Amino acid sequence: MKKKISFSFPNINTKYTLNLIKKTLTQGFPNEGSLTEQFEKKISKILKVKYALSTTSGTTALYLGLKALGVGFGDEVIVPNITFPATANAVKMSGAKPVLVDVDKNDLLLDLKSVKNAISKKTKVIIPVHISGRGNNIIKLKKLATKYKILILEDAAESLFSKYKNFFLGTFGKAGCFSLAPNKIITTGQGGIVVTNDKLIFSRLKYLKDQGRKKKSLGGDDFYYSEGYNFKFTDLQASLGLSQLKNLAFRKQKLKKIYNYYFNNIIQDKNFKIYKFNNEEIPLWTDVWCKNRDKLYKHLLKKNIITRKYWKPLNLSRPSNNRSDKKFKNSKALNNKLLWLPSALNLNEKDLSKICKSVNSFYRREKNA
Repeated sequence: MKKKISFSFPNINTKYTLNLIKKTLTQGFPNEGSLTEQFEKKISKILKVKYALSTTSGTTALYLGLKALGVGFGDEVIVPNITFPATANAVKMSGAKPVLVDVDKNDLLLDLKSVKNAISKKTKVIIPVHISGRGNNIIKLKKLATKYKILILEDAAESLFSKYKNFFLGTFGKAGCFSLAPNKIITTGQGGIVVTNDKLIFSRLKYLKDQGRKKKSLGGDDFYYSEGYNFKFTDLQASLGLSQLKNLAFRKQKLKKIYNYYFNNIIQDKNFKIYKFNNEEIPLWTDVWCKNRDKLYKHLLKKNIITRKYWKPLNLSRPSNNRSDKKFKNSKALNNKLLWLPSALNLNEKDLSKICKSVNSFYRREKNA
């Protein structure tokens, strides 16, 4: 049977993870405890931020971030039109209105001119999404937001440990949110993180995450400072996260190696283009623009190479109340053209060579057809 080349695959230090899980289980309650606190402190230290809070998912992280920033009914939040639906869904969960904005066709990030045109008196927050680990427009976006007194909440779900201008993505705004899903640089099965340097914001996040409580008690002595929910992490999840931080350098280097191999070995022309990253950014996934995307996808699938199609623009989704393409020219042009190549940490050079040769042979065949 031919080997299947996965799009993404978790890399877990099983022995170390099992030791931490065993420790957790012998302590009694395997819910949020000392290992979660240890995990949060390690993340905040690596990212050079004051506070990090773990939660149940990247979507929850965005929702908590929005609520901590005071977003609610009557507010508008600017969101890129090409992103995972969770970005807009979190806004809707908060009671605010997501305002979809076109992306820049050169990097798939928020188009700054479109952002400026979308700002209204109701705009409270802008959510830039750092697609695949890119964030090269964040400084210009921050200047624009500051000018109009708008807050930035970064959706850095795909950008944990990725940098721009020597600062980590997710640390430029008032708060930043990350995902710990199985296809990310580290995973806790499911999970998310919110980071901030603002003490008040962090205090709000803690209340919101755990039923509005300042600290846990046996119930009778609880005092509820605000609305809140059960969005707690667990020490079992923290065990997974801590084990993967052990070989973080390997993870970052491997993702860069995969990207560079593609960039140097796949023919780029009018039919195929690989989006660029700077040296500090971590290419979680290698995203490409390609002609005949769906045909290429099927061609690679027949060779047991699993790629991933980009999301459709959000304005085309059923929940959207703006299905017109007039404001989304770039999104329209990019739709059905974007693809992610395999970026699993277990890929070897033989796998990468097969992928590159398969892409190149496909376009040679198309050219001669």
